[in-house]
Amino acid sequence: MTRSFFKGLTIRAVICVILSMTFLLSCLWYTRSVNRSKEQDAYREEYGTLLMAERYRALNTDVLKNHKDIKSVYSAYDETGKLIGYIVDVETEVSSGKIHAQMSISENGENLMNIRVVQDDPEYLTYTEDEMNELRLQLKGARIPVAVRQDVAIDTPYQVDYDPLLGLHDGTFYARSKEAAKDGYVDYVEIVVKGGRIVNCSWDAEDESTHKTRSEDSISGDYKTSGEIWAEQAYRVAKQMVLVQDPVKLAMKSDGKTEIIDGVTMDISMFVSLVDQCIENSRNSYSKEQYMHDHSDDKKSEGDDKKKDNEKDETTNENEELTPTPAPQLNPSQDLSPTPMPTRAPSQIGVIGGEDGVVASGDENVLSDSVDGIPMNEIRTRIDGLSDDKARSAALLTAVNQAYKFIREYLNWVG
Repeated sequence: MTRSFFKGLTIRAVICVILSMTFLLSCLWYTRSVNRSKEQDAYREEYGTLLMAERYRALNTDVLKNHKDIKSVYSAYDETGKLIGYIVDVETEVSSGKIHAQMSISENGENLMNIRVVQDDPEYLTYTEDEMNELRLQLKGARIPVAVRQDVAIDTPYQVDYDPLLGLHDGTFYARSKEAAKDGYVDYVEIVVKGGRIVNCSWDAEDESTHKTRSEDSISGDYKTSGEIWAEQAYRVAKQMVLVQDPVKLAMKSDGKTEIIDGVTMDISMFVSLVDQCIENSRNSYSKEQYMHDHSDDKKSEGDDKKKDNEKDETTNENEELTPTPAPQLNPSQDLSPTPMPTRAPSQIGVIGGEDGVVASGDENVLSDSVDGIPMNEIRTRIDGLSDDKARSAALLTAVNQAYKFIREYLNWVG
């Protein structure tokens, strides 16, 4: 046997190996492709009536750990790979019993597309086909979250064109600048949060020497600014903040000014900075009372230091000749910002109020009420439900609202 014979044999062996590997990989790819196709066919068979899609993908996200009622979530895509919505499987328990529901939600998390109740357990609430058709008719395309409408009308004493920020706790929250501005005033901002929404906001400043406010001085003419008086402009900025809920939406430019609030021509950067602190204080449950207590202690400590410095200066002057001495150096202002507390995830925020998806009636303050742990002013749709069974109507809406809370947190997390 010659060398060329062995060389030819080796080449043929390598070719055989390559062909074998190619065949095996092709078989593996084909098998996986068939399995994926079967899997997608199974998904379409199970979820197609909720949302028909070319491809479904199970969501494996850490956000699910915060929502024990969510069994599974699938994202759905069309033939171009575009996200068209979500399938959410919910099992939850309400006062009237347990309910297992599956629903489709639009890709932006805004609207309920379709819903059904899974009745595979005799212990779970059941709905006839006529009842489900009646509820679907009322819920199709509805903005979520949802509640059952009561006979009493709910009047909200402020505009709700914009969604509230996530994670706000109810109460009054305050922030003050660490030192006076160039004009000698120390700015401060206060917000009031009810039902997870900012319902009141105010901005003013105090003169360190006269202790009069900038608003008072602007009204009297002692403080001047371009355009409207400062008090009027500050009022308009605070009012806009209540409307938009998020200081980012005030559209402040790099020079500290905004063009979206009529009549406001002054720098609002200090307001935006302080309202950001107030929002953070709300998320950390750091109330105005706690803030003022800490602030008061700091001011007292600062005052004691100044008093000691003055006493020391007087003693020195008595024992020394009358020669020029350097002016005493004031201690820099201490940092009055609160010690951060752990911020809870939106899904962990407890809200006291109504339950089981029914809008509370009576004389209760609707601003502090909630439906399924969701602030009343965050409810986007109210339906009549089943005319003879409000409780089971509300139970189904509780499942919808549990799905909404997951989607809201998930979209905020991925965004």
